[in-house]
Amino acid sequence: MKKTHNLSYRTQIFIASLSLVIFPSVVLGLFAVNDSTGRVISEYSSSLTAITSQANLTLDTLLQDATKVTNMPILSEDIRRIMNTNYQNDYLSYAQDSTIFRDYFSQTNQLNSNLESCIFENRYGYTFEYNTVTALHTKTMSENIEKWAPIARQLPNYTYFAPLQNISGRGVDKTVLPMIKILRDKNNYKEIGVCYCEINFKPIENILVSAQGTENILLIYNADNELAFSSSPALTQEPEEYAGLLTALADFNKSLTGKGTIMEGELYVDHERYRVNGCVNQTTNWHLVHFTDNHMARQIYRDNLLNYFRIFMLCLVLGMFLAILLSTNLTRSIFRLCRQIDSLNPEDGGRIDEQACGSNQELRKLVASFNHLSLRLTTSIQQNYQLQINEQKMRIQMLQFQINHHFLYNTLNIIKSLANIHNVPEIETISLCMSDLLRYNLERFPVALLKEELQQVSRYMTIQNIRFPGKFTFDCNIPSSLLEMPLPVFLLQPLVENSIEHGFSCRETDCYISITSHLEGDRLHLLIADNGNGIEPDRLLSLSRECMEDAAYEKNDNGRRSIGIRNVCQRIRSYFGPSYGLTIESMPGEGTIIDIVLPAPDTLTGTNNNAPFYEPS
Repeated sequence: MKKTHNLSYRTQIFIASLSLVIFPSVVLGLFAVNDSTGRVISEYSSSLTAITSQANLTLDTLLQDATKVTNMPILSEDIRRIMNTNYQNDYLSYAQDSTIFRDYFSQTNQLNSNLESCIFENRYGYTFEYNTVTALHTKTMSENIEKWAPIARQLPNYTYFAPLQNISGRGVDKTVLPMIKILRDKNNYKEIGVCYCEINFKPIENILVSAQGTENILLIYNADNELAFSSSPALTQEPEEYAGLLTALADFNKSLTGKGTIMEGELYVDHERYRVNGCVNQTTNWHLVHFTDNHMARQIYRDNLLNYFRIFMLCLVLGMFLAILLSTNLTRSIFRLCRQIDSLNPEDGGRIDEQACGSNQELRKLVASFNHLSLRLTTSIQQNYQLQINEQKMRIQMLQFQINHHFLYNTLNIIKSLANIHNVPEIETISLCMSDLLRYNLERFPVALLKEELQQVSRYMTIQNIRFPGKFTFDCNIPSSLLEMPLPVFLLQPLVENSIEHGFSCRETDCYISITSHLEGDRLHLLIADNGNGIEPDRLLSLSRECMEDAAYEKNDNGRRSIGIRNVCQRIRSYFGPSYGLTIESMPGEGTIIDIVLPAPDTLTGTNNNAPFYEPS
């Protein structure tokens, strides 16, 4: 906000006007994009649900037709007699009844061409075949009856649809769906036999596949939760490549409950999002799982976003044109007034004609205030010296606030980093130190006591030791007689910070910083020493020369402004006079000593230097 206030009014008006166009356009545009995309996705989900429901209904219809075909022979008196007959050694009757059975079933099966072959086993274990391929095939069917008939007896409708099977014979390979049905007499409802049929699954597969789109895939899991069918051959042919997706689909399949009820959900696999639904088939107890990725949704979102971007760019161009026009018109009178002020002649009294502002009431008030100020300045020459002193104080205040902002910025970054990485009590300590630092900066201005400055350094080192555990060792030995000495606030911490930032940038342990003092005549020397990287001779010469220049900022290696040694030196000279300041001694690879030269405490307070040493907590 402060940087914005430093801009010209024309720029501020331009930014404000442009913002009134950009912000509503961005908000409304994103809302429209998300809303339209959401509606399309909702419609697409409804379409997927409808396809799943239709596939489930189709499967029910086809399989129920096959079930009816197996039930029709039981309606015949001859077939019921055959199913209840114990032939023993009457092979002639057995052969005659087998012919009757085949003839009857050939006529019945014309109602359902998907029924490939079947075998009936009466209550006494005699079998009657229809359209079996080979003797091996007949044997396999009989074995399947023994294996699956107990399962069918436990089901409510006495019908069990087994896992898909592959049969071959007569030069044809087919995938069939085995169905085992327990036959019961219509009169007494007693079991009279077992029917084993093989239904050609290809027509069912064709119907299921034809109902799918290009982006969605249908899976069928059998009653044992095994993947029995996929409309995408890649899923079954390359299971390793789709292992994550298949696992997620299997988990969703296990969660399906309630026959005929379609459940919906979303899967997140390998950074991809999939929409999925499924249901339990009433006839087979199979699970139908229907899924698709969000490719279409992403494409729709990108298209909508592109259209919005085009509209936004058009609004931006129009907004910039209107903002320029508005800002120019509103500031034209101000620039005209500025030119009149620049052309004023002090000998004429420094007054501006209010008529030159036209009808602008605000500028008229500004001109009246300016004329009044000009009159006051003419009669205030004698106060010039005091104004200069005040200006110097404001300069010190400005430098002080600059340092405060710099330190607070670095400290808050530390807290932010700790908060993002750790949930530890150290944050409480940092927050407490930060609170004390803030209170000190607000209350102690422009002069503080040396003991308060040492406490500030101690708080700063506490934060650094939390940030870099075990890295720094801080030692402070200052005589108690110096603690009440007044000096410019925030004088020591920037120098300690400078040692940490530059002196120990390449070191992880054994970093030592000390603050000591000694008297030399009427001068007090505060020494800040470290065992860091030291300063190269060229850089040391440059710093020494810069400390004598009237500047408050220096630039680091990144070209950014920073607050450091020069700032402290300037404030010392501003407060105590030009004969005081600081000097730097350094050896590359050995360390650095900063010597702060101040008036001796006896000169200021009359205290002595023979008191015990003080170490801040």
